[in-house]
Amino acid sequence: MKTTYNKNISLFPLNFKTFGKVLIWGTLTLGALSCEKDLMLEPENNITQTSFYTTELQIQQALSGVYSAMINSSSRGGFDVNFYLLASEVRSNNFNAISQNGNRDYYAINRFQDTSSTDEMGILWEDAYQLISYANTILARIDAVPFANQATKEQYRSETRFLRAYAYFELMRNFGKVPLIDHPVSPEEAASIPRTELAILYDFITSELEASVAGLKNVYDASNKGRVTKSAAHALLGRIYLTGNGYPLNNGSYLQKAKDHLFTVIQGEGQYVTFAPNYADLFKSTNDNKYHIFEIQHISGGLSQGSYLPSFVSPTFGSADPLYNAQGSLFSSSELGVSQSLINSYEPGDLRRAVTVKTQFIAQNGQPDNANYFVKFREPGVVLTNRYDWPINFPIIRYEDVLLMYAEVLNNQGSTSIAVPYVNKIRQRAGLAPLSTSLSSTDFTTALRKERRVEFAGEGVYWHDLVRWNIAKDVINQAAADLNYNFTITTNDYLYQIPLSQIQVAGYEQNP
Repeated sequence: MKTTYNKNISLFPLNFKTFGKVLIWGTLTLGALSCEKDLMLEPENNITQTSFYTTELQIQQALSGVYSAMINSSSRGGFDVNFYLLASEVRSNNFNAISQNGNRDYYAINRFQDTSSTDEMGILWEDAYQLISYANTILARIDAVPFANQATKEQYRSETRFLRAYAYFELMRNFGKVPLIDHPVSPEEAASIPRTELAILYDFITSELEASVAGLKNVYDASNKGRVTKSAAHALLGRIYLTGNGYPLNNGSYLQKAKDHLFTVIQGEGQYVTFAPNYADLFKSTNDNKYHIFEIQHISGGLSQGSYLPSFVSPTFGSADPLYNAQGSLFSSSELGVSQSLINSYEPGDLRRAVTVKTQFIAQNGQPDNANYFVKFREPGVVLTNRYDWPINFPIIRYEDVLLMYAEVLNNQGSTSIAVPYVNKIRQRAGLAPLSTSLSSTDFTTALRKERRVEFAGEGVYWHDLVRWNIAKDVINQAAADLNYNFTITTNDYLYQIPLSQIQVAGYEQNP
């Protein structure tokens, strides 16, 4: 049976928050898209391509639509929920699926029972290719459009190339080989494009990002914060090269490239990037676009630009609770909760634990209720129009990730003593004792991996770390054994199944 949906992308003259609470210029409405068109996903009504992509303002509006493609549409989660919560965080042993009430996809994902028919994986695929389609259309039309300032044209082109490469990277991390489509195509053409080898995909996205750096700005004025910066491109390149250095590509030539890009970001501290003095400051909507290098923009107020991630991972609190939210929650501690393993991984005195997870809340009956849940993105006193309407941005790349990735590279290159201070900078902020500079490379690796788990808990980082280190099978199998779960995984389980709709339309071979 075909699955169809409508998704409205609001085009701002850019910013959803600091591009900011501004009048919508126009709307691109995507018609009902059947599974045959999942890879095309181009604007099909109201505004034709020939009449719309003709002015600088229209390119600006269309670029806003590319950014908007990462945001939820109330009926579907955005990239923060689908890519980083469900496909990554829930996949790891940071979460524990307890029951299968309602046949929730997150249970199947957490227990490695997902299939090619798992809805969330189809949504993830469709939404990423929707962003790619928007980007392809802009890049195909922008050359012919007159701009008052050539630098502005190159900036828009660079932002678009960044966002397209970013979407491909997320697809690659979840599905492995995916079709590489770098220009607008018809549904028939899309169905004939095969899955592309991983090495070719890496070459494409890294070359796109390398080429985008020159056209991007280091900083933007207050009305344009949230746009892609040079630091974001360098940070994403660092992450991509470090990922490609690991499993499954194992390209050793990528390690030095990761180091170079990550160090470029670090050199900009205090000028282009900021290290937050307190961990809690990172997760306040008043600090959006202040500390993170690249983040998904959210704004509350019923504009369908809010996040529902906080409501997904934390319970409905009673009115006496400081985090009370009258709009309710999607969370159920009897179905899916933060694992005790994650909670136990925090060292005594770690200030990050209270910011990230809680183990008790005041229920609606006014009584304490015990449950393990994330609270990192949930803010006290926030008044919402609905549970999909949280205003806080979601960090895709944080500066702390850059510091820890750089430390990992240094250690891999035999410079452990030089790597230690980068980790200690983060530990000091967390209220923990510093690591010794005399640690062995092996002991440092153990400490770094633990540090990354607690620093980025709830942010969709840990699962992909486990995969690129090729220890996911060992970690997950041990966690399953500890909980008496009757399953084991292999490296074949590192990737999700290609959605059934794509198999049926394009005839792709399935992942093992």
